[in-house]
Amino acid sequence: MKIECPSCQLTGNINSVDVPAEGRNFECPRCKDSFLVAKPAPDTESKHLMSMCPVCQYSTFTDEMFAVCPECGTNGCDYQKMALQKSAGKPSQRNPLPKGVEEPASPVDQVQIQHDFERFTRSRRNPYFVTETAAEEVAEKPVTPLPIRITGWTAAGAGGILLCSGMAGLLNYYGKDWQALLSVPFLEPVSKTSIFFKYGFFPWLRTLTGIGVIFAGIRLLSLKPGFPKILTTLCWGSSGLILVQEAVEIVKRFLITSGTPSAIFYVDCIISYLLKVSLWSFPFLATIWLLRRDEVVQEYPEA
Repeated sequence: MKIECPSCQLTGNINSVDVPAEGRNFECPRCKDSFLVAKPAPDTESKHLMSMCPVCQYSTFTDEMFAVCPECGTNGCDYQKMALQKSAGKPSQRNPLPKGVEEPASPVDQVQIQHDFERFTRSRRNPYFVTETAAEEVAEKPVTPLPIRITGWTAAGAGGILLCSGMAGLLNYYGKDWQALLSVPFLEPVSKTSIFFKYGFFPWLRTLTGIGVIFAGIRLLSLKPGFPKILTTLCWGSSGLILVQEAVEIVKRFLITSGTPSAIFYVDCIISYLLKVSLWSFPFLATIWLLRRDEVVQEYPEA
């Protein structure tokens, strides 16, 4: 801000930040007279405040703002006018106003001056000086709600169990020479196709289905559209696969039984079938139940 000695009219520039709210006494270096300098009104100074001098790059590296650079004496108001004239490419043709009288600016001019000054300041700012990014400029990452996270991890866990079961079956299928082992009791060798459908078909189905359920569960955690329906379909398919495979195992038990099976044998087969189907299907049925809950349906973006 600009000050003037009332006795000898000596003028000078000081930083308005150094002036407290109640004012400050200054001693004139020429006439040694002491005079009081009042704190300028905020509305008259706020539009000229700077956080960094665009000329000498001086900065306090804090939230402190200043209207006059304490390093080189650049006045924010004068610099804004000069920058506006330079950007417009038209020299000022108006007569200079009397000393101490500031030219009024229209609201449109004030907005344009502030915009041009901020843009010019940013262009000259030190690249190593990191400033805080405005909150509206920061792209907020979507936060996955808790019900969807529980559903996604439950699906991934169910898919992992099915994948491990399928991998174990594939290791058993490819780890033995089933054609040589099964051809011993027969005169003709057993075909590879029948061996595949007997020992390798269901392990492959379990492995691929488990991978699909894990992938859908992870995509559900990322809030990708369409995956609740895809995951529901895969869970129903996994439950159906378990039902069919366990039913095939029960049929195999009946075929290898010699003689007439007793009632206890039938009861044992039914109980075994129900227990295995219940245990294997429980994670997938739980995932379907979670996907149908109102918390998940309402929180998912595509709902």
